[in-house]
Amino acid sequence: MTRTCFVIMPFSQTASCDQQDWTWIFENLFKPAIEGAGLDYECKRSVATRGNLVALILEDLRDSYVVLADLTDQNANVFYELGVRHCLKDRTILLAQRNDDIPFDLRAYAYHIYDWRTDDGKGRLIGKIRELLADVDDKPNRKDNPVSDFLGRLPQSTVPTTPVTITPEETAFAQPLVGAGSEGVNATEFARRLARTGNPQAARTVFRLTRANLQPLLRLTLTELNQEKSSGSVPRDQIATRAQPYISKFEPLIPNIEQFVWASIDEGWEAGAKLALEFAGDWITLSEQSLNGNVIRYAQGAPALLAWRLLVLSGAKALSERNFSLLAIVVREPFEVEHSGSMFTNLSLIKHNDLFFPEAFLGYADFGAKYLVQLWRNQPYIGDFFGTEAEYNIAVAQFLMVLALASSPLQAEGSKPIYPMYHFFPQKDRAMSALCSRVANNTSYRQGLEMALGDYGKDLLGTWADRAKVANDLRSGSQHYFLIPLQFPENLNSNNR
Repeated sequence: MTRTCFVIMPFSQTASCDQQDWTWIFENLFKPAIEGAGLDYECKRSVATRGNLVALILEDLRDSYVVLADLTDQNANVFYELGVRHCLKDRTILLAQRNDDIPFDLRAYAYHIYDWRTDDGKGRLIGKIRELLADVDDKPNRKDNPVSDFLGRLPQSTVPTTPVTITPEETAFAQPLVGAGSEGVNATEFARRLARTGNPQAARTVFRLTRANLQPLLRLTLTELNQEKSSGSVPRDQIATRAQPYISKFEPLIPNIEQFVWASIDEGWEAGAKLALEFAGDWITLSEQSLNGNVIRYAQGAPALLAWRLLVLSGAKALSERNFSLLAIVVREPFEVEHSGSMFTNLSLIKHNDLFFPEAFLGYADFGAKYLVQLWRNQPYIGDFFGTEAEYNIAVAQFLMVLALASSPLQAEGSKPIYPMYHFFPQKDRAMSALCSRVANNTSYRQGLEMALGDYGKDLLGTWADRAKVANDLRSGSQHYFLIPLQFPENLNSNNR
């Protein structure tokens, strides 16, 4: 099904371009870039015609899947049409030929400066437009203007949802994992079937459809929980008990996603495994952006806790399968998080020392670890991917140990390492012994780890003593209220492990 990208731009002469220039830019740059992106777009702009021109433009602003707005020379008609679009929906791309053409009010949002007079500039513009359209398909519901930012703080039920477009080619494998259209889906078999096709677009489509259903459900759940009466200060020994009912409201939304990602890792399907990063970025964003009114810490932090759970267990799965290429993706590939104020970060897991929302558990990281330990009993499908309870605890503990081993280079570059937390797992001693033995005696395993960690895993044997010392000095959480008995041996030949 063809979608429309409507272009808002000047018609007549402005300070930078005359009428012929604007027509040339549309016909030779904007239109070819949009229609040649391979995403089934029709590109159009308003044209002089008989009848009510304003009514036709308003219909295009309402109905177009994407709007591209050229703000060059701050044309009044362009800004009027941009304001109308912002009141109707998101998915608007901002362009201009100079930074000064972007008004202060919009500089907090993504915009792009282009040069159309040189061959190099023309090529970059076409490539950038295609890149932005692909990004819109990946994140179709991302807020991109002040109006949607404000509306996003109201209960989701008051904001109309946008239907998701499915192309004829996608219908062969298009199915969301959550919400309408996901009934009866076996996420594990679904992932295995798509993995065998080797089609990365299948994973992108699953993400797009799932995200469109999941985001409103998550936001509505968070809004409703934050409206509950807060109990104020909670004693430390009651935090986990008090937090669990809030977390439990979100948990039913993610099992299909976890099973899809872990089955993809089983199959060695990179495109499916990468969805862990995409969903994690969305969920952390939800925790980072406070909604209007009351905020309850346990509710606000729960989506980010689930993101941390998805990433840690996905990394543990990749490590237990010894799929070091997928481990590298989970550990080192950046994922996007939008913070309050429309600021974006792209950090990898290894650099997310504050990955789970700290206030969710008042800064005590041990609650997050204990939550993962208990997860085995609460989510039976985990056994389908990790074997026995002991194997599950070993796998997760070893993954957290690997992150701790990567701490030494992070310390050297001035970054705070991620909290280790492996000390809280029942099989921590077996996990430590097996990991150290493999690093010391299994060359292929050690080289795989070094590859997965990249710059943070160079020469594990030669740097082991320094890494062990740094890892042993790490503490879990902001409160150093206990001593950690389990230690990395500084000598890999030592029997004390």
